[in-house]
Amino acid sequence: ARVFPVKFDAHGERVRLFAESVAHMTQDELPGGFPLEGPRTCLQVLKGMVRVGGSPEMSNLEWRRTSRIPDGDRAVYEDEVICLSLQFLATVDQVNLPNLVGAELLCRRHQLIREAYRLSPSAPDYSASDWLMGWGRRRTGQTVQPTLAAYVAEQLKHEASIAKESRKAREEKMLKAPRAPKGSPQGLSKGDTGAGSS
Repeated sequence: ARVFPVKFDAHGERVRLFAESVAHMTQDELPGGFPLEGPRTCLQVLKGMVRVGGSPEMSNLEWRRTSRIPDGDRAVYEDEVICLSLQFLATVDQVNLPNLVGAELLCRRHQLIREAYRLSPSAPDYSASDWLMGWGRRRTGQTVQPTLAAYVAEQLKHEASIAKESRKAREEKMLKAPRAPKGSPQGLSKGDTGAGSS
């Protein structure tokens, strides 16, 4: 189901507690599949918001308080809009968010912002944005199949490991090489003074 039975408060306004909405949400297989790459994350993100603060709005406030991000940073407002959108979708529109592609995109953008600033609050890193958002191959238009890409990555990792071990072996060999006594001319065998023979 994508829409819940609508609940109203005593004043006739549509409202459902956020935690209550999340408790009723399910992640179902959708006819035709899910168009985004990677695992679906919406339900787990919403559950996390219930645990931390009780709602998306409180999640945003807590993040602003603990992340050391300047209040004027645009990411603060973007995350706030995402959180309020999720909150209204759950409490007023009363829809089953994990089965909505748009809601999944909002949750992924929310996670991308948080991760970018967690790694570097002063210089957020969005380099993985295409993959986190679920359109990883769009960036370059590449047609390399995932299985081949995984194989190449594994081979490069193996080569890097071999090069690392070879470098360590060379360094150890240099450390074990005998050194000339301090103050002695190098390159002379024991007993050789370096003077010409008579």
